[in-house]
Amino acid sequence: MNPRFCFWSVCDGPYTAMMANCVQTARFAGVFKEFHILTDRVITHCECYDAYDFAKASGLFKLHYLKVGMERLNFEYFVWLDADTVFIRKPRDILSTLSRSPIHVPLDRNLSDLEEDFEWKGVSLFALRDLMRSAGVRDPVYLCQSAFWIIHHDVIKMVYDLAFGFWHDAREKGLTLDVAVALAYAMQIMCADPEKHQITNHLHIWASDDLGHFQHQLPSSLVGLASDHVARCAIMHLPNSKQLLTGRTG
Repeated sequence: MNPRFCFWSVCDGPYTAMMANCVQTARFAGVFKEFHILTDRVITHCECYDAYDFAKASGLFKLHYLKVGMERLNFEYFVWLDADTVFIRKPRDILSTLSRSPIHVPLDRNLSDLEEDFEWKGVSLFALRDLMRSAGVRDPVYLCQSAFWIIHHDVIKMVYDLAFGFWHDAREKGLTLDVAVALAYAMQIMCADPEKHQITNHLHIWASDDLGHFQHQLPSSLVGLASDHVARCAIMHLPNSKQLLTGRTG
């Protein structure tokens, strides 16, 4: 096994244009790691594989393709990126986010001290917190995003089994979970110190512009905005910028 990592993703339709843009920004930033993409069409500068029709609801395809696709490749680590991602600069030591763990998923919302219940992707946060605690997660209990995460080759099956076991347990209790919750569960079960994986500890690597502050700005215009924690990152997720990212690559 080579001590190497690659980026990977799954995309079809208009998301292929976003992925092409993501790779273009990576190359422009001086990032020349391989991109392995499961897709329905060829994307330049990527290793492409056929992706058959897949259900996007809940994002569980990320786990399915992780197991049937990435496990076959000769890399030590795999870095998932959502298609609506751009590179602002070359990340420094992206694997440092692992902190001796075989998996890194940026943990962002602490549910432990939550006093008022809210719905997140159609599910009660109180219910998610109780479900994670009953399944073995100790305090604090975190949620995460699934737009960026890193996994070691040798724990792919373990993470898959943990995540889907938790997902099916929730389903039996009447809850349909997003893949991010399943990943958050697997992450917190496997890591000795999940708090090292809080998103605030690694903002120089990756951040998500969830509030849409930069939805009308191209990556080149973000360079130098060191006063904003989102713009300090090397890799930015732009979930509110799909039209801009698609149009930019034609």
